[in-house]
Amino acid sequence: MNKSFQNPLQVLQTKSKEGWSGCIEVVEPKDPSVVWQVYLLQGKIQYINSIAGQQVRLDYLWQQFKLGASCPKLKDAKHQISEYNQLCYWLLDKQLEKDKIKKILFFFVREGFINVASIKQTQIELKPAKRIKKSIISFELKKLIGNEYIRTQIRAWKEARKYCASAISRLYIEQKNALKFYKIWKELYGKEEIKPLASSQKLSSFVSLFVAKSSLYEIATKAKVDTYFLINHLQQSIEEEILQLLPFAEITVENKPQETADNSNFTNQTVKQTPENKGNRENSSSSNLIVCIDDSKTVQKQVKMTLHAAGYEVLGILDPTMALKDLSQHQPSVIFMDINMPNINGYDLCTLLRKSHKFKDIPIVMLTGRDGMIDRVRAKIAGANDYLTKPCDPNKLIAMAKILEKSVVTAQ
Repeated sequence: MNKSFQNPLQVLQTKSKEGWSGCIEVVEPKDPSVVWQVYLLQGKIQYINSIAGQQVRLDYLWQQFKLGASCPKLKDAKHQISEYNQLCYWLLDKQLEKDKIKKILFFFVREGFINVASIKQTQIELKPAKRIKKSIISFELKKLIGNEYIRTQIRAWKEARKYCASAISRLYIEQKNALKFYKIWKELYGKEEIKPLASSQKLSSFVSLFVAKSSLYEIATKAKVDTYFLINHLQQSIEEEILQLLPFAEITVENKPQETADNSNFTNQTVKQTPENKGNRENSSSSNLIVCIDDSKTVQKQVKMTLHAAGYEVLGILDPTMALKDLSQHQPSVIFMDINMPNINGYDLCTLLRKSHKFKDIPIVMLTGRDGMIDRVRAKIAGANDYLTKPCDPNKLIAMAKILEKSVVTAQ
């Protein structure tokens, strides 16, 4: 198992030159519940799919290529039939000409390649034993990169990823923000560029898709528009936090505290709570406030998106030197803190917080891109309660927050 943080396109180029065969798994950096699988045969791309959201993506692509009323339903994992084999079976069953099938497969691979190639850096794992044994067609990486449409889309999605995790992300609007969103889109609905959407979807129905926490793929399918067209026009609503981004996978952590066991040796430490701190928690504006101290805006967005989905309020602090000042007005239930930060590192900041009477008993979790025993020991010596590697698995992030928050409540 060889996991590392790299640029997916650079990895693909290297493996293509090597004539490598197998599966390259690429984690969505802002939503680790989503993993892309790129299948190579002797350096050529056979197929690209996502482990999460397979059906919603296929439904979208099926409609975009006008393959019929609706995409057939994938068989579940217990049948052990790959998405690629099922897709080929469906296309052959439609009695299409071979050239037509190859064109469709190119369309599907192209869309997946744009998603993967627009990721700047993330966790990547090579699985040489995981392969598609027989494929109808494979594609040279050079030709994909040389395609003008693909290059343009990669550039566009790189910009879109600054405010949106991916096309598999779910979008949610709270009832209190529904009117704001409605007013923005009521004005947009009168513009010429929005006609394709306005003609296929009533505004009230369009708004309701976000209340239902639908993924971008699902909304684009129902609205009969392209995902980039949609996310491009949703930028304002996302940046103004009228719309919330949620991980694709529904996160369930009840009765699963063991999920954090493989990530730390000291998760189950008892967190003591002094009477003074107990009083501060009761007087604070939010008893489920979680603080994230990290100089990376990407990490801040991921943590905020994940914890918001679990019902937490999140205070993000980008400048570690301002942490003590920014925290002075709050009494969080848990603090997540990066180790490698400018001016003051996480170990030193954790030590300072432990010297503060107000924060000496607040659970602290160290965040880092490394996963070594020395780092774990240093984190423990500094006074941290736990340790989590980045990009954070949404289930583990929320499970850890719940366990540590519960330990504080129990100690009160």
